[in-house]
Amino acid sequence: MRSSSIILKYKDKDATEVITDEMESFTWTDVASGEADTFSVSLTDRNLKWLKGFFPSGKDYIKVWIKVSDWKKEKDNRKKYCGFFFVDGFTASGFANRFQIDAISIPIRQGFNVTGRNKTYKKTSVKTLMHEIAGRAGCGLVFDAKNHHIDEVSQSGETDMSFAFSLCSQYGLCMKVYNKKLIVYDQTKYEKRKVSYTIDRTDLGESDSYSFSRQITNMYDGVKIQYTNKNKKTITYKYMVPGKKGNRILYISGNAESHTDAERKAKAQLLENLRNANKLTLTLMGDPKYLAATTFKLTGFGKLNGKYFIDRVTHSKQGKYTTTIEAHPVITNIL
Repeated sequence: MRSSSIILKYKDKDATEVITDEMESFTWTDVASGEADTFSVSLTDRNLKWLKGFFPSGKDYIKVWIKVSDWKKEKDNRKKYCGFFFVDGFTASGFANRFQIDAISIPIRQGFNVTGRNKTYKKTSVKTLMHEIAGRAGCGLVFDAKNHHIDEVSQSGETDMSFAFSLCSQYGLCMKVYNKKLIVYDQTKYEKRKVSYTIDRTDLGESDSYSFSRQITNMYDGVKIQYTNKNKKTITYKYMVPGKKGNRILYISGNAESHTDAERKAKAQLLENLRNANKLTLTLMGDPKYLAATTFKLTGFGKLNGKYFIDRVTHSKQGKYTTTIEAHPVITNIL
């Protein structure tokens, strides 16, 4: 018989039985970059098991899996690890004794996302800085991208989290915190990967829930940057998207250490705009296989068909288990 549930360990104690019997809903949001992953679960605490046995404190954490049985067909039994989450908040209310736990992937006992820092880093690199920031947060580092040398950069009152996101964004890199690791990766490299799955319009079922939006103001034919180098000299760099000859040019300005550095930053800004120009949202029968930072092939949608990169996935269950995917068409021709 088809069923979906979660497996939850609270401070490594198996709380699955309590969750299964009393769960009202859960939501897991998996983000490719720019935000923390989150998980929340609400339940009816009939016998006060949570208030008596799992009452949250500032040091608590959970590990979560989504489990499906006989899902798409008989014996289609799978489970997916959602990750390690720090308990960030809870709500207890009555009657009938409702209990909700909210958790987040970023470390909350360090100052990673709350403590502003003023520091200048010299003769360093993106990877070195990410390693230092990960260390302060008590996380490991996974760096799956080309490293970039940095002559000097300042963290001016920013938290480590906002500084890290901003720095990665300048170089066209993505960053997320997953399972107590700071993960930095090259999005273009990931968008070039083989598709992980195909989604056809028929997969949406009776709900037929989808939306597509295009923002013309974010669509550019090229980018032009005027920057000041270390010798205080103003230099201009221009890049046109292959095959484009139009006049919609994105103009940006700022500091760059070299022509190569300016090129990286200009293309990163152009890519960010182009990726935000076209957005697709799909809601379909829940499936734990759908993950952020993966690609899929869309079929059955006419001119919308093609290869997409997943920016965000929301897995939720309140009655029935559904998955909502937010994605954009891949862009791999800007190198």
